[in-house]
Amino acid sequence: MANHYRVLLVEDDPLIVKTLKMSLPYKGFEVTSCESFKQGIETFRSRSFDVVLLDVNLPDGNGFELCREIRKENDTVPILMLTAKTDEASAVQGLGEGADDYIRKPYGVQELTARITRLLNLKRRTAEALTFGSIKLDPKKRIAWAGETAMSLGRREFDILSMLVKKAGDVLSRNDIMDAFGEESDVYDRTIDSHLSHLRKKIKDAGAGDVHITPVYGVGYRLEVR
Repeated sequence: MANHYRVLLVEDDPLIVKTLKMSLPYKGFEVTSCESFKQGIETFRSRSFDVVLLDVNLPDGNGFELCREIRKENDTVPILMLTAKTDEASAVQGLGEGADDYIRKPYGVQELTARITRLLNLKRRTAEALTFGSIKLDPKKRIAWAGETAMSLGRREFDILSMLVKKAGDVLSRNDIMDAFGEESDVYDRTIDSHLSHLRKKIKDAGAGDVHITPVYGVGYRLEVR
């Protein structure tokens, strides 16, 4: 890996910290470590990181809570949970709080490196510009254009339009869209209808007359070019 990626490690086990700070730089990762919830969130806010590794058990909180706080401020940075817990509920909880993946202790450096690299590759692919007809989206900057006209989209509107563009031509049901948002409480079937209604108007007002969000009766919605 030619580039050096910045890794925030929030872990209170000194042996794990020492091992990762010694081994990960050889894999192309620059590691900044913290041992508590407070240090973790302060450090995250103080600089930019490419990936975050969170231990579940911290002396002043837990990794689930920290994951939730990070997601409030940044919904794109990859988060990998480090957990000694082996029950499925812990893994599901971490993913529900916004984590992208988890790994159970004890783990090997090779496996950890592979998981980090996978998350970075996924982020890079989703950060590439998405286009459909005269619509263009920049997921990294979260900007949408209709031709040369920038559209002012809410957070959920942008997310839903991104899903439709990625699956252009396919029918997405309300459940498909809700599942993509996981357990986030502000997304349910009627709010999706509202977001889609606003999207249709904004696309039309921006002059993207070739792009249509078409309802498929009893099934869902399809993005089409006419």
